[in-house]
Amino acid sequence: MKHNSLIFCIIALCLLSCGNNRHRRHENKNRKNNTEISVSGKTVSAFQIRKGVECSVKVVSITDGDTFKGLTSDNQQVKCRIYGIDAPEKKQAFGQKSKQTLSDLIFGKNVTIKVQGKSFDRAVVWAYTKDGKDISAEMIKAGMAWHFKKYSDDVEYAALEIQASKSKIGLWADKNPVAPWEWRKK
Repeated sequence: MKHNSLIFCIIALCLLSCGNNRHRRHENKNRKNNTEISVSGKTVSAFQIRKGVECSVKVVSITDGDTFKGLTSDNQQVKCRIYGIDAPEKKQAFGQKSKQTLSDLIFGKNVTIKVQGKSFDRAVVWAYTKDGKDISAEMIKAGMAWHFKKYSDDVEYAALEIQASKSKIGLWADKNPVAPWEWRKK
């Protein structure tokens, strides 16, 4: 009986020990993911994607109406998803017009970004032109993006969307505009 209890204790300790090691490895992996991400094949430090970080980037490409790539002062490329908006997808109605509108606003220019978080391989940012224009507000005002209410409760963005919709500006000129999150479901 004592022999069985001893074996049980040894097995229990081994199982607990294995479980703890697995948990520690998992924690370390998460810690690394919180400090570094891979952006366009380069490793970028968390300093650039940590909430609240503010810096200037030169916009080097436009992916679509709510995503762009910028170069930091140390030439690291950062993919940025603009906070508070969701633009039509490339193959969706107004997708190319939305992309062109964003390009006209910021391509080749320096913009200030303020990191709000990260989503997939992108820094989620508020973005501002050199003269202080809020890119999210500009895209909504032009009728080239929806206010992404699922993630933003910004009253100004909501009001700008209502105004663009009433005025039938941009995508709101369409008879039945389909929000990108609905279009993606299809």
